[in-house]
Amino acid sequence: MKRVPRKPLLPIFMMLVMLASMGTHARGLEGLTPVRLRFAGKEVALKSPALASDQEVYVPLETIKALGGELKAGRRNDVLLVRFRAVTREAEIAPARINGNLMFALSDLARLLDAVVERPPALDASGKPVEGRPGDTVYLLVKVLSAWFENGALRILTNYPVPFRVRTLTEGSPVRGYVDCLGATFAEQFVLRPLPEGEKQALRLRHGRNTIEVARVVVELAEGYALRAVDRMDNVATQINARLASGPGDAAEPGQKERASVAQAVPSDQALGDVQTNTPPMEGEKNPAAGTSVKKDPSANPAGNVPPVPAEVRRVTFLPESDQLARLEILTSRKVRPYVRYERGTTLLVVDIPDALPRLPEGEEVSRKLSHPLINGLHIATSQKNPPVTRVTLDLNRVVGFTPTLLNNGITLELRVPRNATGSLKGKLIVVDPGHGGRATGAVSNGVQEKHICLAIGLKLRDALEACGVNVIMTRDSDRDVGLYDRTKLANDNGADLFISIHNDSNGRPNSVSGTSVYYHMGDASSRALAACVVQAIHAVSGLPSRGALSDGILYANGLAVLRTSKMPAVLCEIAYINHDRDRALLVNPAFQKKVALAIVRGIRNYIEGRPQDDRPAEVERVEASPLEEPEPGEDP
Repeated sequence: MKRVPRKPLLPIFMMLVMLASMGTHARGLEGLTPVRLRFAGKEVALKSPALASDQEVYVPLETIKALGGELKAGRRNDVLLVRFRAVTREAEIAPARINGNLMFALSDLARLLDAVVERPPALDASGKPVEGRPGDTVYLLVKVLSAWFENGALRILTNYPVPFRVRTLTEGSPVRGYVDCLGATFAEQFVLRPLPEGEKQALRLRHGRNTIEVARVVVELAEGYALRAVDRMDNVATQINARLASGPGDAAEPGQKERASVAQAVPSDQALGDVQTNTPPMEGEKNPAAGTSVKKDPSANPAGNVPPVPAEVRRVTFLPESDQLARLEILTSRKVRPYVRYERGTTLLVVDIPDALPRLPEGEEVSRKLSHPLINGLHIATSQKNPPVTRVTLDLNRVVGFTPTLLNNGITLELRVPRNATGSLKGKLIVVDPGHGGRATGAVSNGVQEKHICLAIGLKLRDALEACGVNVIMTRDSDRDVGLYDRTKLANDNGADLFISIHNDSNGRPNSVSGTSVYYHMGDASSRALAACVVQAIHAVSGLPSRGALSDGILYANGLAVLRTSKMPAVLCEIAYINHDRDRALLVNPAFQKKVALAIVRGIRNYIEGRPQDDRPAEVERVEASPLEEPEPGEDP
């Protein structure tokens, strides 16, 4: 049988001329507004803007190339052939002529890529979504299909290549490694495969959306393990392999071996530096325990398979600027990733510099007495030899807010009196915010509802503060609904000095995690100091682990709403885990609730008046000896 040769494709410019004069879908600009298009975690640079109506988004033809596709003439004169070689997909799509310009419906491209189009609502000045008003940014998100752990690597399958980042969070237990897939969301049929039988390196897998355009897969790791930090902004594969950095059965690629982060050997409440702080609540988990991690400096290990040469700490200089402000400058031989934390229950501020040794000029003292309202002295020492850690300890005269600035050759630490932290506790105006309420029950475990525990502790906190002469405003004093943004509006409108929100933690695995965390907003130095004071005070009396003072950036990219929108120093206390039997037994006990309330008062006093108060009232000691009983199932406290 004689084969008829296929008619060659028309040159693209001829095809465009034909389309411009023939039967494309013609539309006007009525109801269309310019929008920004984001793909693969970044804004798509377009000469002509994308245009959106309430039902559809239209993008210019140049979008195809910008997304990595090809554009050719179709079999009919009124269509174009769109092809994406990265996933060997193609389809004929009819363009629309909008005000004389040829454009595609974004929904057609989404069907071709099996992607998702999302256009979140606009935000008002306070960051609250405006119902019924779409925003000016549209996201084209590809799908994460499955994830599993196998042969020492976390593996993720997507339906289109996505840029990704791999990091390890070493603060908190267990250590968590995560992979962020940029410009992605989870498929409705996403599969999180169970761990292989007998797996000892990985403990658990979780997944969740970190932001609207970041899909995150988390692996909880056994002690001594970490994921090798990787950035792949030019990824061309649909399978991501995030390998372990070190440990027994190391699966790191040749020449890429790293030790597990030295942060594991440096216990701390705050790790600062090139910090990754975007861990979201995962599926089935209200607030996962997470912390901060320190990225490796590639220059510290150029060969990849030999230990890095330790950095040198060459000079430590204290620079007073006023009675309420000073700076500490630490000069190093190369870029370092320090940890900064308060020693619990003290005003000792510790700066730990991993992989570093002190090499001070001859005659420069390692211990110095200083005369300043904020600092009494400092001491420089090697706190650990293998791997080496240089520790700079500041003996402060009061609790301060600290702000680090990383340099290529060191760190500058700004120290200042925190906001609204002068005078005495008496006379301050403090807003107490018992979380949830009304229809919002919060976490529920064995019939115990978080909203009731929050209110019980909040009311006892109010009474304890008022007994100290504090003016207290409650966001709620009964079981009623309170809007999320109404809570901070009340505090802002009344010019409160501090905002204290009360919650209980929960996760997706009962009895797996215990303890208390206190969150502050992003890097706010004053709120961080308040959080450190409060979590230390609760830890001192609760009998539960301290999970630290943590930035809310590890939960959400924009932090927590009640902390983000507070104009005053603000903290959110996650007191114990309601789905942990021991923690819950404490939470439902009025004596424990009072003990925690008194501890929060002590933490607030420490923040305002500057000095930790380790002495516990006699009534706290008596409370610690009282029996604590588990409520009957279904019984509210």
